[in-house]
This record gives sequence, structure tokens and C-alpha cells, in this order.
Amino acid sequence: MNDNDYEREIEEQTDTDEGSGNRLILSTTIVLGVLLAGMIVFSVVYFYINMKNTRSLLSTSEYNEYDKYYVLITSSGDTDFWKSVYKGALEEAKNNNAYIEMMGDGLEDNLTKRDLVKIAINSHVDGIIVEGDDDSKTLNLLKDAMEAGIPVVTVASDVPGGERISYIGISGYNMGKEYGEQVASFIRSKKMDKCNVLVLMDDSLTSSSQSVILTAIKETVDSQEPDVQTSIENKIVSTSRDYAAEEEIRDIFVSENETPDIIICLSEKNTICVCQTVVDYNKVGEVEILGYYMSPTIKSAIEKKIIKSSMVVDTAQMGQKSVDAINEYLESGYVSELYLVDTKQADADNLDSFITEGGGEE
Repeated sequence: MNDNDYEREIEEQTDTDEGSGNRLILSTTIVLGVLLAGMIVFSVVYFYINMKNTRSLLSTSEYNEYDKYYVLITSSGDTDFWKSVYKGALEEAKNNNAYIEMMGDGLEDNLTKRDLVKIAINSHVDGIIVEGDDDSKTLNLLKDAMEAGIPVVTVASDVPGGERISYIGISGYNMGKEYGEQVASFIRSKKMDKCNVLVLMDDSLTSSSQSVILTAIKETVDSQEPDVQTSIENKIVSTSRDYAAEEEIRDIFVSENETPDIIICLSEKNTICVCQTVVDYNKVGEVEILGYYMSPTIKSAIEKKIIKSSMVVDTAQMGQKSVDAINEYLESGYVSELYLVDTKQADADNLDSFITEGGGEE
């Protein structure tokens, strides 16, 4: 093979390689173009379908307009007790073309009850339903709300000074009397000549209302069992910081020289904490627990005989009457200063007649 033939062969081979490379590039370009076109078509179709669905939803959505806007404010909105109060209030509000919000629910910031009252006043709500307390700053805020023309209803716990249009709650004396009767019954059943009773109070409630309960317990026990040496003490449990109640209640079983024979709880949270503590420290059966409210946890504890009984408050009625009070005041300018809600003791004998949602009876 001469040089010319060799060069010609080289050129032919080069042309063949270049042709193959061009065809590969062309094929790749065509494939990418098809894929790109497919993605564009898919995106257009997907967007069209979503737009169609969105328009369909918008065309069928119902927007409710309400005449009034109320708020419910409490320091313990995450408990079953207050969730049930809110549910009762919401149902009653809607029946009267009003809407009520559990203020602060779902917010990440840890706002205090006073913060929420301030927000409610600045938002010019039509009515405020609030858990009362003894704090003078809270009282001043409620006064500001009333002066701004916003009616205030206290619920579950009242405020001193009457800075509200109405109070919806239970009779502290009657509740204390019922607790006292149970203490006296326990003393008789055990034929005791000495009994130590500890009443756990909640610092989020007014001291005056809890003092009435304590006085009624003592009067009832003294009148029914005058010959028995009964010591009735009280302890205020903190709610201002996380897990404070759990820590303070556990200290009762660790630090106290003598474990009480009976523990009376005046809140749902304290009831559950005491229940868990007696289980943790193997004190079931050694301490008689008289609780408050009816949640699934408390109902289960009664079934297991960890808790003797619990004071059940009709929380749905509490919420309903709170809204009724505001509605009546806005319509007539007048309203009763006090509405009492129903209570009943739940124990192993009548437990089936109670439901856990709403705290009422079936």
C-alpha cells in the first residue's frame, strides 16, 4: 500500500467516525427534546387539573359570617376540662350566630393569661370568657375590658371585686360538703380514730373559692365524725412552670413524714398527677384519692380502684351558660351575676353512667 492509499483510508475512517458521532449527538438531542416536550405537556396537564380542582373547591366552599365574636381565655387550655368547656361554648355560640375562639390555642409563644386578655381587648372582641384568679393585674385588665364596652364573664373560678358581668361555676360550699361526706364515710368504713387529710389546691384558682371548699370539708367532717381526731391540711400546687405540679406532688410521698390517709384534688391536673404518683411509689390502696373531673385517664383509674371517686362537673353546661350570659347582656343590658352548674360524684358503682367527653352524664 502506497502513501496515497494509506492517507485515503485514514480519511475514509475519519469520515465514518465523524458520521457516527454526529448521528449519536442527533439521537441524543432528539431523545432529550422528546423528554422535554413530554415534561412540558405533563406540567401543563398537571397544572390544569389542579386549577380545575381548586376552582371546584372554591366554588363549593361555604363561608360563614357571624354577628358576634367571643374568646375563651384560660391558663390550662390543653386539659380535657377546658377543651370540654370550649366545645359547649362553641356549640351554643353557633346556635346564636356567634363564634368563640379558644384564645392562644396553637400559638408557639407561651403567652400568659394576661397577655391574651390584652390581645382580646385590643382586638375589640364582643365578649370575653375567662378563668378568674386573684392577680391584681388581671383584675385591672378585666376592668379595662368592661370600660371598653366588652362584657366579661368569669368561669370555673371567680375574681374578687366583681369586675365582670357574671360568674359561671360550681358552688364551692356544696362541693366541699360532698367531699367532706366522703371523708366521713371513709372514716366510718375503716373505723378510724385518727385520720390525716390533705387537700391539694391549684394556684391558678382564687384562694377565696378554694378556702370556701376547705371550710365546708372541715365543717362536714367535724359534724359527722366529732369523736375522730381529723387533721385537714392544704397544699397549694404550682402551675406556673412545666412539671411543677408533678414535682411538688411527688415530694409529698418522698419528703413527708407521714403519707396522708386521704388526698383531695381540686383540679383535673392534680388528680392525674396524684394518681400516677401513687402508682409509681406503690401506694395504691394505701391512700384514698378523691379526684376532680372525668377524663379518660381518671375514669380508667376509678375502674382500677386507684382513685376512689371524682367530682364530675358538667363542663359542657359551663361553656353553654357562659355564652348565654354574654348574649343576654348584649341583648338586654342585664344578666344574673351567678350561674351554678351541675356536679355529681362518680365512683365504681355509677361509673357507667358517665361519659369522658364533656364530663357530663349519658
